[in-house]
Amino acid sequence: MNREKLKSFTIYLKCIKPILLSHHPECEKFEKNHTINIGKYRFCIGCFVGYPSALIGIIFIPLLNIVEIFNSFCFLITALVLISTFILSPLNLTKIKAIKIIQKFLIGLGSAFLFWYIWTLQNSFFLNFFYFILVFGLLIILLNVYHGYGFLKICKKCEYSMDWNNCPGFKKINECFEKHNINFTFNT
Repeated sequence: MNREKLKSFTIYLKCIKPILLSHHPECEKFEKNHTINIGKYRFCIGCFVGYPSALIGIIFIPLLNIVEIFNSFCFLITALVLISTFILSPLNLTKIKAIKIIQKFLIGLGSAFLFWYIWTLQNSFFLNFFYFILVFGLLIILLNVYHGYGFLKICKKCEYSMDWNNCPGFKKINECFEKHNINFTFNT
């Protein structure tokens, strides 16, 4: 990558910084229960709580010898119970930020148990690896489709109705693009 392309890419990342960690526009409709502020930074609740709790669970389950205590079936049942807290979203119970944070933590922890369920199956490493890629790939696709749908549903109800070039939630990004002469428009 030449120096000019690297500089352009760095400026582009600088411009989209407001949405990189939060995954939601700087908009009051998303501020209430989709993001969490820590200092001057905004984070997506699902990513900031869910992924770390999954990683922590994956690490601590064997450290706490839960792998020795649980059999594969126990891992599966625990995973399904914890991940099933996803149902709180379509029931609109996650409009309360504290419930949403707890739900994302439980889904992440459930994912850790699902991970260990797959890895404790009495199969070859490669078959378990295939199951892992298949199951987690499908879960990530389903979650992203659901969240993308929710994002668009909120934006369609707005007075700007997905006109992200004029949306105040994308104002900082658009101003940065203009300042640095980056020709980028949001097409709907």
